Amino acid sequence: MTHVRLTRSVLGDTLVLDRPARRNALTLAMWLELGDQVLAHGAGAERDPLYLLGAGGYFCAGADLDALRHARESPSDSDVFVDAVVRALLAIHLVEREVVAVVEGGAAGGGVEIMAACDRRVLLGDATLVLPFGDLGMILDGLTRWRLDRLVGPAKVERLLDGRHVLSADEADALGLADARHTDLEALAVAERARPAAAPDRAPERYAPGIEALPSALRRAAAPMRRAFPPHAG
Repeated sequence: MTHVRLTRSVLGDTLVLDRPARRNALTLAMWLELGDQVLAHGAGAERDPLYLLGAGGYFCAGADLDALRHARESPSDSDVFVDAVVRALLAIHLVEREVVAVVEGGAAGGGVEIMAACDRRVLLGDATLVLPFGDLGMILDGLTRWRLDRLVGPAKVERLLDGRHVLSADEADALGLADARHTDLEALAVAERARPAAAPDRAPERYAPGIEALPSALRRAAAPMRRAFPPHAG
């Protein structure tokens, strides 16, 4: 059974993280599926956006804790896990098609990483963001740190990575983690239809020149995150 599926929602082409019983926490298989699905449907800058949405009223609770525990069991397990996570994030960031995170309910941990990788981030209602990285002893991958530095600013990112932080929708918006806010999916759909058809408003610089550079970008972006896993963890 797939937990990352492509559907046609009121927004258009939508990839749904579909594990609502666990708030769409991503297993290793889901990280791999997410990367595959984005690569499969992400070609064409001229196409309408590809939306990312969570099932059951919550965007994504991040990496599944069982998957994290398993990743800490051996260097080979951690390498597989880190590569799957970072490959999915890089795919979102590097594909030609605009990718939009639609955050209903909230996002935590890896869910915030997915948001950061997207071209746009839209909060619905009173969505909250949870950044637990310091509490969990996690080190951000290179892409997420690079993106957050540009969205929020390096000094604020340092504070957000110290301990555990819960941000209200207002706080996330003020920090620069939301490009738009809407009451619900239908209101967002109306706003999206009113947007002028144009190529994605890409950032002036990218972590890597394009999707063809994914293998080398993966090695570079995964290196910091590996330090949180054996044999590198202290």
